[in-house]
Amino acid sequence: MLAERARPSACGAVVKANAYGLGASAVARRLAAEGCRHFFVAQAEEAIAVRDAAGPASIYVFSGPLPETVAQLRAARAIPIVNHPAQLDAWPADAGAFAVHVDTGMNRLGFALPELAHLASRAGSIALLLTHLACADEPTHPRNAEQLARFAEAAARFPGVPTSVGNSAAIFAGASACGDIARPGIAIYGGNPFASEPNPMRTVATLDAAVLQLRHIEAGESVGYGATYRSRSPRLIATVGAGYADGVPRLLSNIGEAAFGGARLPYAGRVSMDLLAVDATEVEGRMAVGDRVELIGSTILLDEVAALARTIGYEILTGLGARGERRYVAS
Repeated sequence: MLAERARPSACGAVVKANAYGLGASAVARRLAAEGCRHFFVAQAEEAIAVRDAAGPASIYVFSGPLPETVAQLRAARAIPIVNHPAQLDAWPADAGAFAVHVDTGMNRLGFALPELAHLASRAGSIALLLTHLACADEPTHPRNAEQLARFAEAAARFPGVPTSVGNSAAIFAGASACGDIARPGIAIYGGNPFASEPNPMRTVATLDAAVLQLRHIEAGESVGYGATYRSRSPRLIATVGAGYADGVPRLLSNIGEAAFGGARLPYAGRVSMDLLAVDATEVEGRMAVGDRVELIGSTILLDEVAALARTIGYEILTGLGARGERRYVAS
């Protein structure tokens, strides 16, 4: 879907932060098999981690070259994204191609337009010119047009150099917002690329966990740390083997929900490091120890969890704990 939306631009993939928590090597390997030829990571270590999976594809590194990472970048055959004149100096002239980040209004990383003159002597080694839209998740925001105009001005100074603009949301704005290589991130992993529009993507990631124990409690009994949950009537409580160490936000205490057998089961009490409890009264007789409940998936949506936790889907995914087993299913 994203590749179709990006056409005639090529569609790359952002696999930084361990592919948004889902496993960079496995994700990159599958995307490469599907024809992806451009990968974007944040750090040199990430480029090394995905090189074997990405095959001959280009790997771009957002943080750019640092004196201590030049050797790693070269070993990974990665293309650093140079963000300012000092980084240009840090990348040896014989080290090969580099990309250039142009700051068009985000005011984070990137060359300011007046600084582009520093690139004149090495323009022949520039593999890609890119920028980042601050408000792409709000398609009608006037800042988008302003940044695209500034980037067009910058790109005109480097005729023939490929460009990259479009993140997940910008891909849906059409080719003019993509550049030659689009670089979706959150949309690949099923998150909503828009701030206030329906999610056009289907669910990709599911987090589930096993029921470790079932117990009946009487009216007035409490569950979990701080006794923040007290039952108003006899209830069946399921203790589930996942907690905030696994990426379940503690902010979901007493307000989150799990799914089992078509039912939505409310959290009962605080989410702790390794455990959480749900009120399983609705599924009594159908749930057994060892059954698995959905904490994020096709019923308990990623962005629903993020909203309850007062954050965004990006943070939920990248916060998934390392100890959870990741299983990959072809669709």
